[in-house]
Amino acid sequence: MMKESDEDIENPPPITSKAETNPHNNTPSNDPNKKIKIGLLSTFLLVVLVICISLGVVYQGNPSNSVENDEGGGGDTRPGLNQTAPTVLEEATYLVSPGPIPAKIRMATPAIANGYTSCADLKDDIRNALNHLANTIIVEQSRNGGWYENNCGRDDPVFYMEDSFASPAMAEVEESDMASDSTASKFQEDDMVTEDSYETNNQVQGVDEADFVKSDGKHVFTAYGDVIFVWDALDPKKGLSITRMPYNDTDDKDCPYFGPMPVDVMEESEEDTLPIREPLTEEVMTTNVVSPEAAASTPGSPGRNRKTMMIADSMIMPCYKPKPQILSFLLRGSRLTAIVSEQSSNYFRAETSTLHDYQELTIKVYDAENVPLDGSPLSLLGEKKIKGNYHDARSIDNHGIVITTSNVNTDSFTSELYRWRPQYCGLNSTAYEALAKETALNETESFMEKMVKDLDVELDGNCDSIFQVASIQSGDSKEVYDSNLLGNFVRVLSFDMDMSTNQLTNEFTTSSSGTFAPGWPDSIYVSQGFVGVVNVGHAYDASTNRWKESTFVSAFEFDITGSTPKPFAIARAPGRPLNKFATDLYDGHIRIATTSFDWSNTDSTTVNQIFVFQLPAEDQGREMKLVGATEHLGKKNERITAVRFRGDRAYVVTFEQIDPFIVVDMGNHSKPKVIGELEIPGFSQYLHWIQLEGKRFMLGLGRQDEDIKIGLFDISDEKNPVQSAFHLEKQASSSAGSDSLAFRYLPNSQLLIIPKREWTWTADGNFDGFVVYSINATHITPVHEIQHADSQSIYRGCWYNAYLQPRSLVFQSKLTTLLSHSVLSTDLGTGDTLFDLNLDKALNNTECHGYFW
Repeated sequence: MMKESDEDIENPPPITSKAETNPHNNTPSNDPNKKIKIGLLSTFLLVVLVICISLGVVYQGNPSNSVENDEGGGGDTRPGLNQTAPTVLEEATYLVSPGPIPAKIRMATPAIANGYTSCADLKDDIRNALNHLANTIIVEQSRNGGWYENNCGRDDPVFYMEDSFASPAMAEVEESDMASDSTASKFQEDDMVTEDSYETNNQVQGVDEADFVKSDGKHVFTAYGDVIFVWDALDPKKGLSITRMPYNDTDDKDCPYFGPMPVDVMEESEEDTLPIREPLTEEVMTTNVVSPEAAASTPGSPGRNRKTMMIADSMIMPCYKPKPQILSFLLRGSRLTAIVSEQSSNYFRAETSTLHDYQELTIKVYDAENVPLDGSPLSLLGEKKIKGNYHDARSIDNHGIVITTSNVNTDSFTSELYRWRPQYCGLNSTAYEALAKETALNETESFMEKMVKDLDVELDGNCDSIFQVASIQSGDSKEVYDSNLLGNFVRVLSFDMDMSTNQLTNEFTTSSSGTFAPGWPDSIYVSQGFVGVVNVGHAYDASTNRWKESTFVSAFEFDITGSTPKPFAIARAPGRPLNKFATDLYDGHIRIATTSFDWSNTDSTTVNQIFVFQLPAEDQGREMKLVGATEHLGKKNERITAVRFRGDRAYVVTFEQIDPFIVVDMGNHSKPKVIGELEIPGFSQYLHWIQLEGKRFMLGLGRQDEDIKIGLFDISDEKNPVQSAFHLEKQASSSAGSDSLAFRYLPNSQLLIIPKREWTWTADGNFDGFVVYSINATHITPVHEIQHADSQSIYRGCWYNAYLQPRSLVFQSKLTTLLSHSVLSTDLGTGDTLFDLNLDKALNNTECHGYFW
């Protein structure tokens, strides 16, 4: 595990908690279980997969955030991790499935973390889940089926149900009378210090997040649609390496109703080599994306019609296959790993598969050390196709981790059960149920076998890396709430990023584990010992007889050899986490910040809390027990808009009309408590810890009315936090509030770099670029504005069908910004443009798409 020195600005020593700590007390003084009764979870649940990852050594220390990880913070003190002590097996609890078909359905108790001792047991659970799904449809169709009995051949009736999940619109931000400080000091070039900052803005130290821009300090690697561009980080004028993904047309005979493909495509061959063999000319490297002088002759400008191409892009065409997309990179040493997606033909041809995946994913590994700069492609060392739709990826040392989700096409199993089918015409409910039951049972076995084959979940004939299929619910009810327990299969794949070239070429191996879940992953949290994949759903609150959002946590454990992870433990909590920053691992405990909504509550529609779960030892069963929780955070009706954990502290922003900034002491796991609070206009979306003049600050990026708001919170006195400075960018937006990878702070230069966009819906006044701000304890001052395209070209220019999300990197105090269709380098001291790379020109682009394609 990486260690931080006491002088590390991003990772200072922990703040000593003054709260009285009782290590033997695992019961909070105000038990949240008595406040919130979690009943059943609905079809769409909130799942957090927590994966304990061994890095080849027994894990010690605190696996917390790179901006949160603290020396001496306690670490993962859970006994038994990666040890061989026998595991306590939990007892299973079973539910009653309504309907004519026998079905044994398991409740999601800690017992589901026992995993499977054989694949036969997994198949039996899938059979039961399919029978239960058939039961729910048969019962519903029988209940509403009187119309069909006497109206064969007529249009289907519409049965209306009360929409119990409708929510009122979010409250608008109230007008604020606060204004930007006009006395800000001016940034001076003499203030500059030489600085490098090109790493990804990761949440957790030692855990690299996947992104479409990576750098090792020598080269910059970026994904632009279906193309990988690489250039020298310090001297881009040396030239480029350009690698284009293979793109093969669909044979016309497969598309008799649609004719030939609407674009020119490559021949079925190796990676394409673009026709740039010499280092790029000065013109290509320095010309603006669309200069004002060239506007009259630019495709899409006044006087010239936009060329019509790729018409099929905007249409649903079963045989149309768009270009591949490079979704993300992982970079380690001399290896660049790319996750590449192609549209799956199974998405429109569901009858060919039990899966409804819209992506066909491939892991491609390239040589990142020997980079040609003459326009040639990178050397492909190995590749492997993987299952599912891409969600996210991380790397920890040599361990690559990819999260995917496969949607199980149960519609193909249930389609013949609906009463409007002709075979049920004229049948009464009893006869319908009998025939539908027979129909379902005739399909169950074949669908189950094909589903297991399509998912490829039998790992060497062993299914012990899969959580047991269950209805994700809790409470005293024995009825099954979820109708479809097999809606999605969340898969966690791991692979060795240090595989030899021979292994990459001949035996590119991956290990996988996973769990079935009705919902779709929302975000993931990864630390040195955990991976958390978040899904959103609902839980039944018996006290109010209503459904509320809830969190479900499934934990996997890796053994010391780094083999396939195994199911380990589960936990449950009410509410919805905001994003990946709402989950944190610290001192053997998981902390989760959630907001619960109850629109029927006349007192307050929200409850904001932080829940603390203790990881069990090997001999303590399969449950991560709730040991502590905060009271409601913020005012009535407010929701969490930003959260950041840092060691034994949590910083939370809630919002409805004003912005409470809250400091929470997490030092005593069983008694987390608020110790400081500040109320100001606007709200923060992202929080970033910094240090200025020896004092602790939290930099917040968010919104105030229609403006970008940058706020600086002085947290040196935690009981009395103060907003010491703020700045507003009028009528503008920044994606960095919701995309932390677009946020970059330079601690030595005290500069903040974020993207900014202004859109007027006309040809005038548009801006897409970056702003550099000088940050000190009392002022936030804009010093440079970097525009990536002129307003008219943004509005009506012709562009390649790709778009770079905003990213920034710094090499020797030279800022490189990547956005939309161009790459610019700017001197941070003077603001002068050093080079301007038009990616569309480098591709000799002839396509014509909108700017924000």
